[in-house]
Amino acid sequence: MTVMSLRWLRLGAVVVLAACASGNAAGPGPGRDDPLRNYDPNRASTAGDTGAFATIYGRMGLAASGPPIFFVGDVAYFATKSPDTTLVVVGVSLPNKGLSFRKDPGGYSASYAIDLSLENGAGIAAQSHDSESVRVPTFRETSRTDESVIYRRAFRLVPGNYVLTYAVRDGSGQRSAGQRQSIAVPKLSSPALSTLEPIYEAKSRQNLDSLPSYLPAPRASYVFGVDDSAAVYLESYGTPSPIVMQVRTPDGTVAWQGNRTLPTQSAGLASGIVTVPLAHADVGIGTIVATLPGSADSIGTRIFVGFGPDLPVLSFKAMLGYLRFFSTPGKLKPLYDAKPEERGARWTAFLRATDPNPSTPQNEALDEYFGRIRDANATFITDSPRGWLSDRGMVFVSLGAPTDSYEDYGSMYMGDVGVVNQMSTRVRILVWEYSQYQTRVIFYDPNDTRQWRLTRPSMAVFQSLLTRMTNR
Repeated sequence: MTVMSLRWLRLGAVVVLAACASGNAAGPGPGRDDPLRNYDPNRASTAGDTGAFATIYGRMGLAASGPPIFFVGDVAYFATKSPDTTLVVVGVSLPNKGLSFRKDPGGYSASYAIDLSLENGAGIAAQSHDSESVRVPTFRETSRTDESVIYRRAFRLVPGNYVLTYAVRDGSGQRSAGQRQSIAVPKLSSPALSTLEPIYEAKSRQNLDSLPSYLPAPRASYVFGVDDSAAVYLESYGTPSPIVMQVRTPDGTVAWQGNRTLPTQSAGLASGIVTVPLAHADVGIGTIVATLPGSADSIGTRIFVGFGPDLPVLSFKAMLGYLRFFSTPGKLKPLYDAKPEERGARWTAFLRATDPNPSTPQNEALDEYFGRIRDANATFITDSPRGWLSDRGMVFVSLGAPTDSYEDYGSMYMGDVGVVNQMSTRVRILVWEYSQYQTRVIFYDPNDTRQWRLTRPSMAVFQSLLTRMTNR
């Protein structure tokens, strides 16, 4: 004989009576399954809000595509020996997330193809077709959302107006994305400057017959309070002279200015890496500007200062809103009160104060927290509000994945708590157990629409745990 146990879950003016078989209490209800039942943070999706990022990079003048393959493309221009020919270098970055990986003896592998074409009034002026392979050692690497893969291709073109078409395909043939971008190829005759090209690394070009050797950073993205500088590759044509460099904030304020002189490589060519400080850069889309003194030639490149590849926010205070379940209002107040020029220093101090392992460059606690926000946005898509601000989302972001979870049916009695003989309605309940806190939180789905709500007692339990955790 099966022994039945009764558990009463009080919902304010609502009482749920859940009947669970003691021998099978953890079994989910028919046809339903809690998405966190088998949650593994090492295998969880790391898909950020790529659509929002595509909008940001589009505002920076870059070619950017959202799902299913999120890529960013940028274009740089360099002089050749002939003023009637300009070297056009196209860089493309895409995350591993958009590719279809397969397990193999060495880890995981995938492939991709990129087609580029440049058209003007006369037709196709240049095009390329390339395919490459990617190999990573772990499953987690397959879900990276940063600039995991970087591609570069150079063309020699006559100055003028072109339409650049990008076509990016996953090697499996199941995913593809494309963009069209109008570009104006400049005529670079001395004195002049090349494009300011954000890079990861570079070697100075020695003469105008060769190709620039650099690894581009097409997204031109930097982490606020972590990346203290930005590196750009730059060339100057004509007589060498100091170049005035500036970093400007999103509102146009000059956050830093200084002179830089590029090393002379050959007659009429100076080239090298320029490093500019970001200590006073603000969150959002800023600009790095280079100017030749005494010349009207001034060039700029947009940069995005944010909080990593999973938080597409364009302001400092918007980002602070994401920290509501990470720290207390009192600890966040100095950040809210900071003047623009103080934000970098205060954010750095906040990172140090909350870093559980100062010996590493990462703040593991914050990285894990932002990762849970990312996973909540991808998982709780039926809740209202969706994602991390839903009831399930805020519990998951604050407490992590439950050690056990299950769904069941219960009977909901309306009216006075003590009255149990009125007409009842069956209701879904979802139980998340947290063994490390020796507690559970319970949600109910009043309309059977997957829009889970915390019961009032569980909301009190959650708030108590949140206060305890953020005050540590």
